[in-house]
Amino acid sequence: MNHRSPSATLSSPASTSPAPRLVRALARRWPAILGLAFAAFNLATDDPDSITAVLLVLVLATTAYVVIAVLVRPRWSWPVLGVLVVVVVTARLVSSGPAVELAAMTAIVVGAIAGGAVRGAFSRPGPCRWQPFAAVGFMALGLGALWLSPEGGRMLIAAGLIGHAAWDAVHWHRHAVVSRSLSEWCGALDLTLGVGVLVLVLVG
Repeated sequence: MNHRSPSATLSSPASTSPAPRLVRALARRWPAILGLAFAAFNLATDDPDSITAVLLVLVLATTAYVVIAVLVRPRWSWPVLGVLVVVVVTARLVSSGPAVELAAMTAIVVGAIAGGAVRGAFSRPGPCRWQPFAAVGFMALGLGALWLSPEGGRMLIAAGLIGHAAWDAVHWHRHAVVSRSLSEWCGALDLTLGVGVLVLVLVG
């Protein structure tokens, strides 16, 4: 008489035929894939005589981190990023240049740092206490690129993006400040775009 084990009886066709490992691995890495796609789009539509597009990526990432740190709500990471993107798009629609967009992000960063200092949001251990310093550093680097030639400015911003990718990696490793999916997405975007812009400048 053939006796089947309970596990065999309860197993379904789906469990006996699991999805390929590659598909599941790619599904788990959706933030990195999305970041790579955004970087590829930026590089494909990049204007070598302008620093606006790559500068906004660095400024947006910097702003998102410090705002989320002040809110102390990592689960709000993607909604916060979405709101900031809406702010940038709105500023672009009402202005003829990047000045209004950059001014809006700078004002948000300054307001977030001031609000976070009052609330004591930066007194927590780990990466949280470094958020205002990182925000000021990355913003100063990005805005400082405006004073250089397009080529020099793009190289400086590329260095800033690569540096921010390392900052993303710290947050991803520590599960700190922002959601892990956002730090993974941002890291893939920053590193790919930074290296891509640097290569385009050097070979151009």
